[in-house]
Amino acid sequence: MACDRIPRMEKKIERIRNGRCNLPGARGISGDTALFTHLPDGSMAFILSDGMGKGFKAAEESRLVAERLRKLLREGVSAATAIKAVNKAMLESKRGGYTFATVDMTIIELANRRARFYKMGAATSFLVRDNSVRRVEHPALPVGILSRLKLRAVSVEIRPGDIIVMVSDGITEADRGDLSAVWLQTALCNIPEYMGPVNLAEAIAQLAFAKYGRREKDDLTVMVMMIE
Repeated sequence: MACDRIPRMEKKIERIRNGRCNLPGARGISGDTALFTHLPDGSMAFILSDGMGKGFKAAEESRLVAERLRKLLREGVSAATAIKAVNKAMLESKRGGYTFATVDMTIIELANRRARFYKMGAATSFLVRDNSVRRVEHPALPVGILSRLKLRAVSVEIRPGDIIVMVSDGITEADRGDLSAVWLQTALCNIPEYMGPVNLAEAIAQLAFAKYGRREKDDLTVMVMMIE
């Protein structure tokens, strides 16, 4: 879906309203962890991790990854260094087993009006502006697989009125006939003006839930950031 060019704007970002929704899959325990934190430089970090498999084991893996990242970022460690440290810790803790987790992290820098997206095995994110939707994607393996990581952030200029949506793959893969999640892009082009971040996150999760029909449902997690 085509997007308008993003012009340079000087209007200051005053705040970010955020909301999230997590619907556990068939086993009743979500393997996704979603959280956010304020950083020492005034930026905000939004982290979504999906553990390998389902149930308690996946939940524990994603929780450890997300919480370790949050702790390092709060200590002033750079995003790239934090991801590499978490990757190393996962490799060292395998003890002969096989485990991994995705990392989907968005750093919003209020001062210079930019969002940096770090994706390791993560699903597509979406930037909504003036009823136009831009997809944010970057192919990479999850953490806990390779000892050396090649990290690249997708940097995007943002402005008041923008909406950033992060989702787990349970959302983007909800419709087997639409693996590009065009249904979600269409929905994001028609967000009611009165809808806040929590309601929007819940609405997206419910739309995905309905698309599974009678199939076994994956964990459905949505994070929404409204730039104001």
